[in-house]
Amino acid sequence: MKPSGSLGAITRTKRGQALLVALALAGGLGIGALVSLTVHPRATQAAAQVEISPSTNVIGAPLTRQTTPPLTGLVDQNGKTISLADEKGHVVLLAFMDPLCVNLCPILGRDIVAVEQGLPKTVKPVLLIVSVMPGRTAANVASFIKTNLTAQWSPGWHWLLGPTATLEITWLKWGEPLEPPKTNYLDVIDPQGYLRVVYPAPLFVGDVVHAVTTVANE
Repeated sequence: MKPSGSLGAITRTKRGQALLVALALAGGLGIGALVSLTVHPRATQAAAQVEISPSTNVIGAPLTRQTTPPLTGLVDQNGKTISLADEKGHVVLLAFMDPLCVNLCPILGRDIVAVEQGLPKTVKPVLLIVSVMPGRTAANVASFIKTNLTAQWSPGWHWLLGPTATLEITWLKWGEPLEPPKTNYLDVIDPQGYLRVVYPAPLFVGDVVHAVTTVANE
């Protein structure tokens, strides 16, 4: 069911991650790449502590352009219809999460705050979160924000809640199996609309900040 050539689809399967580990070892990327795919400790430093430096803590070839699957016709928590194509000209951070999740979703949510705080003032990505379960509501989203985030995401974020049929198509196109949907990856999409790199949660905040800053200034 997963589309070939989609970095997100490859990296969201155990087989895909195992393959990437093997390739990393064969290519001499070393222990750093292997650790990033298996352990990935938390890195939610405050903005002043973020180390802006590249490393091998990414999935896939760093910053390689990949065509993004379609994402269109989804409605956010405010009732606004959102399409990824409308965000061209901006870096987009894309995640698949459940507002009722109590495991990695809150961690990823806080890590995204840390990324936004670590970015230069001139770099303002758009945050899109796709619900991985049908029937979630704006009230669920508000509860997630209030319960799990000590600081707010930057203005302009959208949590895409439905309609259900469109969500299901989006999950399939992005390599998100329906039962159960895979969650807690952050996709970095450049201003031209290309998927550039995928990070699993918990994030290495400095790596994500570096990637976002790089693609924003190309």
